[in-house]
Amino acid sequence: MALLPDVPLGDAAGVACAAAILVIAYALFALAGFGSALIASAPLAWVLPVARIVPLLAVLDCAGSVSRAWQARTTVDRAALGRLLPGMLLGQIVGVGLLSALPAHGLALLLGGFVAGYGVWHALGRRGAEQATPTRAWLYGGFGGVLGGVFGSGGFAYAAYLQPRLERAAFRATQGVLIALSTAWRIALCAASGLVDGRLLVTAALLLPAAWLGLTLGQRIDRRLSGPALGRLIDGLLIVAGLALAGKALA
Repeated sequence: MALLPDVPLGDAAGVACAAAILVIAYALFALAGFGSALIASAPLAWVLPVARIVPLLAVLDCAGSVSRAWQARTTVDRAALGRLLPGMLLGQIVGVGLLSALPAHGLALLLGGFVAGYGVWHALGRRGAEQATPTRAWLYGGFGGVLGGVFGSGGFAYAAYLQPRLERAAFRATQGVLIALSTAWRIALCAASGLVDGRLLVTAALLLPAAWLGLTLGQRIDRRLSGPALGRLIDGLLIVAGLALAGKALA
């Protein structure tokens, strides 16, 4: 019997590697409210079948996001959530359509360059919060939804909209609800495609303690971060996310 259903028999190093990757990824997820899939997907491909990674991370993301959102449910900014949600839902539909219709390499290169460029611009040129207009909310929500549908991770777009506009507790809670809704829908799509089965759920359950450890560590580190430091972290992750997407296209 394998140590994990999707990791070869006796590959203790592979199991330890998968657990370590998830600890790091979910520590950053706790800090920024996104990034687990961007950070964990490529290294997890060393030890897990590629087709299993996106649904596995969706299950873990959903569990972590629901927990975070429930703990901070009284601080959710419902107005901001309502502004982003329609664009996110539409964007996810468009993203899934693009995934099946367009060359993935070219799309990843284009979007990766845009995201990295936005991260640089945001880090160098931000001077206070942008005006929270409905058009901006649709753009951020839709773009994040498209990236979520195509690449399984669009949370940085929601964070880029929410973080300058909300105080920290409201940002955490609202981002958690958005990610929970996004990943729940992605799980439903994966299940309909046969990508979520009993073996994957067992693997997710066995790796859940590693994800919880990462979330706990990230929450402890978060208490020591100032608001500007959190903003710089999110800007940095935007740049890393874009470069990762572009690098994947060029690999």
